[in-house]
Amino acid sequence: MFSPLSFLTGRHHNLDALILMRGETHVEIVEEGSMAMLVVAKGSATISRARTNTLAGFYLRPQRGAPVWLTTPGTYCLVAKDNVVAMRLVKTGAPT
Repeated sequence: MFSPLSFLTGRHHNLDALILMRGETHVEIVEEGSMAMLVVAKGSATISRARTNTLAGFYLRPQRGAPVWLTTPGTYCLVAKDNVVAMRLVKTGAPT
């Protein structure tokens, strides 16, 4: 299983690099109160989320260099269409 290359790890934030070869996938689980941001620096990929209950399905092709914010809780799948280098920022909810 692939694990991201960690650059910065704080109490509520993680900054990682994703390096995926063509055809590889990365599953991102966004918990309630958390969010993730992905920026594709090289290559092309798709991000999808399955339809659950009344939420619409989610499918997009991120533009190179443009951030993609994943704020709705759920399981997202990133599929590399080419070799991909991306940055991943995950913010977890503050403890109560």
